[in-house]
Amino acid sequence: MGSILRATIILASGSFVSLLAGFISNKAYAVWVGPEGVGLLGLLQGLLGLAALVAGMGLSSGLVRLGSALARENDGANLVALRRAAWQIYSVFAGVTSVVLMLLAQPIARLMLAGSPTSTLIWVVLALLLSLAAGVHIGLLNAHHRVKMLARVTAFSSIFGAVWGIGLVWLWREVALPWVLLGAPAAQLALSSYFVRSLNLSKEKPDLVRVREARAQLLLFGLPYTLSQLVGSAVQIAMPFLILHQLGQDGVGYYKAAVLFSTAYIGFLLNALGQDYYPRLSALRDQPEAFRQTIHLQQKFVLLIGSPLIALSMALAPLMVTILFSADFAPTVKILKWQLLGDLLRFVSWTLGFAVLAVLPGRKYLFTETFGGMMLLGCCLWGMQQFGLQGLGIGWFFGYCGYLLVLSFVLVVNKTWAPVWSNASLLMLSLGVAMLARVISEPWALLVAVAWALICGFWLLKEFRFTRNEVW
Repeated sequence: MGSILRATIILASGSFVSLLAGFISNKAYAVWVGPEGVGLLGLLQGLLGLAALVAGMGLSSGLVRLGSALARENDGANLVALRRAAWQIYSVFAGVTSVVLMLLAQPIARLMLAGSPTSTLIWVVLALLLSLAAGVHIGLLNAHHRVKMLARVTAFSSIFGAVWGIGLVWLWREVALPWVLLGAPAAQLALSSYFVRSLNLSKEKPDLVRVREARAQLLLFGLPYTLSQLVGSAVQIAMPFLILHQLGQDGVGYYKAAVLFSTAYIGFLLNALGQDYYPRLSALRDQPEAFRQTIHLQQKFVLLIGSPLIALSMALAPLMVTILFSADFAPTVKILKWQLLGDLLRFVSWTLGFAVLAVLPGRKYLFTETFGGMMLLGCCLWGMQQFGLQGLGIGWFFGYCGYLLVLSFVLVVNKTWAPVWSNASLLMLSLGVAMLARVISEPWALLVAVAWALICGFWLLKEFRFTRNEVW
């Protein structure tokens, strides 16, 4: 537990700065351009995210999966070949995706960007090229487990992106929203490029045979990974477009505000899982017992850290939405109260999802992500039709119920992991506290949340002391 806590604290420092910068910038956007402007920014970011999924070919995650063991063994020749192969794949897929976006600019602008000018796609393409290039560098840093460098990239790129966006929107209001996309990825690319130099990778020309092998391995991982993301994570990224046609552009703005609010507690845990937990799991692929123990310990950690944050968010949601955005965003609370419950299941699902990605064949990951994505899509569409705006949150909760069940089933059937009673009971208790904080009045809900936070804090300290001498 000690190494998990240390890595999470380091990564959380970068995430905290990122969250603070994000809230400040989004507060400015909410005041200056309102729900419609925030909705348009959400559509732009959604389009960028979808394009990055397709063009990225899972390069960043593939570099971690294939490069973690090479970095641990200091296999410089194969690391250089892996890097060259990654840049070759980036050049082809980023280039093709950019051309397709520009050729389809008119229908994309009409159907996905609420009728924005076609010139808007130029900025989306530029942001795509910058973010994918940064992703290659970040994957290399992650494979070498450089958590301090990753935290700095997260923090400083977020600060630059916030200053960039606030300045542009202050000067030109809605017109500047497409330009906002460029700030953070440009800073990420500059910073990650600088830090990659410190890895001291060999500057010798890589062996062409090794490059071909590395390219084949990256594609073998990347193709099913990309398909998995398109039917899994892409559902979340595409949600603003579905909401646009179901509930209108204001509905997109309210949903975007709910997602930004949830980032307050999800961001640093996701960073810790992706940049600390996943590399450790990948390095333990051939050690089944250590692999399972790592999953159990990480699940306990995310519940002890995440569930108090969810309970506190549940109690303070109406007040915080008004402070962080404006009174015009009050309908966001209808989504948020249910989404927070779903996010608790999302934490545990992530620990299992990374386990599938780290050790099982790509087709198994494709299956779990397909099922999870279709479950989330179906539940959210049903929720919107039955309950309107609140139905988004209800669908989110039931979607993650299904996703957690299918991940558990796949890992148990493949004898990779099995649930333990201590973690299952902790999850049930955490859900019970969150539901209680949801239904009782605000002063009592805050008291319950604070009490639960203290209990989890003492529990976490006890676990940390007990395992402080562990070496991962």
